[in-house]
Amino acid sequence: MSRPLLPLLIVGNKNYSSWSLRGWLLLKQFNIEFEEQLIQLFDSLAKPTLKQYSATGKVPVLVINRNNRTDDNQNNPQICVTDSLSIGLFANDYLTDLDIWSGLIKSDIDKDNDLLQKQRAFCQSIVSEMHSSFNGVRNEMPMNVRATAKINPSESCLADLDRIEDIFEQCLQGADLSKQTDCYLFGKFTIADAFYAPVVLRLKTYTEHSGLKLRATTKQYMDVMLSNPYIQDWVKNALQETRIIKENEAGEILSLEGVLGSF
Repeated sequence: MSRPLLPLLIVGNKNYSSWSLRGWLLLKQFNIEFEEQLIQLFDSLAKPTLKQYSATGKVPVLVINRNNRTDDNQNNPQICVTDSLSIGLFANDYLTDLDIWSGLIKSDIDKDNDLLQKQRAFCQSIVSEMHSSFNGVRNEMPMNVRATAKINPSESCLADLDRIEDIFEQCLQGADLSKQTDCYLFGKFTIADAFYAPVVLRLKTYTEHSGLKLRATTKQYMDVMLSNPYIQDWVKNALQETRIIKENEAGEILSLEGVLGSF
């Protein structure tokens, strides 16, 4: 019997691609084995690969290969899932025994538990909010893992940051998690942590020299996320990249880590 083919996750440059990080981190944290293919953002050589798997031409893309499953329709041997949120929903339905909204084992979930329903609903809400909102942060604080940079944030950007800090505070204090120093937004790792991970890396890049004052709960959460071994692995690989994409650079770059920092 042939070994089942692992899903393939196509991601972009790790220094810049925040949406790739979200999909990648979610699969890693929920124990889903996959192969990885990295493509260069905004590079003509990457277009054939993206065109093959994604009508949007964007990353990430999760490709489920089904060629070696005898019960499948051979006329449609692949499933392609585009967009980080769709990848999370598909993974929750088919690829993991853990519930992405709570971090609990699905078989252990009590659907009549009012507190759990409320927590899962709030998790779904803030993930959707991240998926559709915060354009101020996206535009003015693009993810740039290797950089320490200075920006002059607009009122829109500051309002986004204030809302994000409200979310962190509501999650950590609302569940009485502020007394702990090693917990995620809902205690256990959920899709919400995957979706807000790039924000943590953005804050690391821009906070110190941009006049941003972070709340204690935000700093606590940043420490937890930056200690996550999968995020550390992503950062390690990002620091080995040398390509500079001007469209993804913002503000005054004060210093660089990694390979480019040695020049």
